[in-house]
Amino acid sequence: MPGTFFGFNTALRGMQAQQRGIYTTAHNIANANTEGYTRQRVVLATTPAYPVPAMNRPGGQGWQIGTGVDSQETRRMRDEFLDTQIRRETGSLGMWEQIQDVLQQVEIVFNEPSDTGLSTLMSQFWAAWQELSKYAESSPVRTTVVETASALAEAFNHSAAQLETIKNDIDQTIELKVKEINSLAQQIADLNGQIKNLVTVGDQPNDLMDQRDLLLDRLSKIINFTLEKNVGADGKPDGTIKVLVDGTDITEVGSDKKIVNIVSTDSTDKWKVLLNGTEVTFDRGEIKGLQEAHDDVQVYIDNLNTLAGELAAAINTQHQAGYGIETPPQARLFFVPATGTAIDASNISVNSALQDNPMLVAAAATVNAAIASDLGSGAVGKGLDPGAMYQIVASGGELQLQKSTDGGSTWIPVGARVSGITWDGATAVTVGDSDESITFTTSASSPPDANYDVTLVIATSGDGSNALAIAQLQHKMIPNLSNATFDDYYKNFTAKLGVDAHEAGRMTTNQGVLVDQLTNRKETISGVSLDEEMANMLQYQRAYEASARVITTLDAMLDKIINGMGVTR
Repeated sequence: MPGTFFGFNTALRGMQAQQRGIYTTAHNIANANTEGYTRQRVVLATTPAYPVPAMNRPGGQGWQIGTGVDSQETRRMRDEFLDTQIRRETGSLGMWEQIQDVLQQVEIVFNEPSDTGLSTLMSQFWAAWQELSKYAESSPVRTTVVETASALAEAFNHSAAQLETIKNDIDQTIELKVKEINSLAQQIADLNGQIKNLVTVGDQPNDLMDQRDLLLDRLSKIINFTLEKNVGADGKPDGTIKVLVDGTDITEVGSDKKIVNIVSTDSTDKWKVLLNGTEVTFDRGEIKGLQEAHDDVQVYIDNLNTLAGELAAAINTQHQAGYGIETPPQARLFFVPATGTAIDASNISVNSALQDNPMLVAAAATVNAAIASDLGSGAVGKGLDPGAMYQIVASGGELQLQKSTDGGSTWIPVGARVSGITWDGATAVTVGDSDESITFTTSASSPPDANYDVTLVIATSGDGSNALAIAQLQHKMIPNLSNATFDDYYKNFTAKLGVDAHEAGRMTTNQGVLVDQLTNRKETISGVSLDEEMANMLQYQRAYEASARVITTLDAMLDKIINGMGVTR
């Protein structure tokens, strides 16, 4: 049987164990509102019974008595599988939040439907050309065409500039996120070192592990990664972890305790993320969302550039086929690039000559020719190039139309020589070919042999046929716009923007709900419940008091034996 003093150790262990439980409960209560804190619990286990089974055990066979309790560890109440789920879904949430944020900014740029969006401005642009086709000689109407075109060009410029700003902002945000990754990796590496030192000597650094897990939670929203536990020389976990990105541990440190695997951005394509100089791609996280949003913004920039370029090309082609009110008439571009050589949304502008003099807007489609009276009268031109010079060569009663495109240095025949002409003041004759020609009524007598200059003039200031042709481009199917009209092409990609933004919002909401549900599940395991902690505190308190009472009882028993059982003489 055990000795008289045997129970003191049992009661003492009980007091010590309950005291540790009270301290742990106090720690939980103190950190009830600490971000990332994990509830801790003292794990109690019975100590080995006495005596140890053996052949020469005291007191013989058939009895053992408990020796009390021992606190084995202070355990963090954490579910690693749930942590993995939360980090994975948090990464997806971060990705969709970034996509939603960027697409909302793009929606503000286009601002459709509205009275100030590109769609409305294009409608006003086409309506101005339609009006000019009716009142081609009107200076105010021509001014309206130029002003609405300028407003449309400025809207293209402004939208393109805003989209470029959004894209640049994405690049800067990615750079900031990359710096945050390196900072988090360094902090995790530092905590790894501290944790390893404590685990090596047998301590349990729960609070440091909480700090590390909090950093991992923050990192999981930026990029996706995998975790791997490290083991020491004895083959047991040493408390440290590897954070693997594309197979590389970003928390590995060198002799100076600084991380050696650095995440950076490409110097040219700043949205690309590099790890030790090699591009790395992510499946989820804020950087993945920013990269996808960057690509989306570039698509909208390309769409806008395509629309502006095709619109300018179609308008310019038709505008050059017509003529403004001037002598001699000239073919002019309506839209020109403010910078560079190719027209896109960022540089489209109205020809400055038209802005200075709206009467040069090519509303008319017909150019007539004024000829010398020696040849005849009533000349009507067909397909004449207003940028060229023409002359009619009379020789031996025959006529031939000639053309010069170099200012009169070189003359090229247009069509065959015309012979057998009746010079009676009433017969019509045509010189030239099927594409370019002049028809007039011959004079009463054959003209002297000579080269007669032709003066090109607008048929009439009221001719709006070319303005009508430009207005009708509104309904023309353009091959480079997926066989859609200008208006439909713009509506198609802005409608897609709306669908994409709605989808991003829906996914953000769904992911937020999922993360909240997982977080609530985690809180039921890892979170601190003040009611539960108060109950635990009372439980530990009563157990402590009971253990102390056992010592008091044993003390009374010993007092009885020592002071009450002696022989009195």
